[in-house]
Order: sequence, then structure tokens, then C-alpha cells
Amino acid sequence: MNLCLEFEIMLLFQEMFIAGTETTSATIEWALCELLRNPESMKKIKAELGRVVGANKELEESDINSLPYLQATVEESLRL
Repeated sequence: MNLCLEFEIMLLFQEMFIAGTETTSATIEWALCELLRNPESMKKIKAELGRVVGANKELEESDINSLPYLQATVEESLRL
């Protein structure tokens, strides 16, 4: 392989990685902004997290099935 082709392949992978992370962070930022604009939904999510996870425990993957409102919020954010 010549050096130019290797460099182009490296740039392609770099662009794919950066584009993927930028899209994810922009989506999360947008969803959080929408929640801040809708305090009633934020209260529901906080109450659900407090009930299921509690204040002294970290959220774990096994907790997700017990958080239907949070799941619906994430799915709606991704849909939009």
C-alpha cells in the first residue's frame, strides 16, 4: 500500500469516529435542553429515578427495565 492511500484510510476512520461522537453529544445536549424547557417532565424523570435507583446508588443497566418514563423520553428524543 502506498503512503497516500494509508493516510486517506486513516482520515476516513478519523472522520467517521468524530462524526459519530459529535452526533451523540448533540443529541444528548438537545434532549437535556428540551427537558429543561419542560420542568414537569424533568420532575417525573427525577421522581422515577429516585424511586427506582435512590440517592445513594448508581444507575445500573439492570435498572433500565424499571424506568418506563425515562425509556419513553429517550425513545422520543431519538425519534425526533
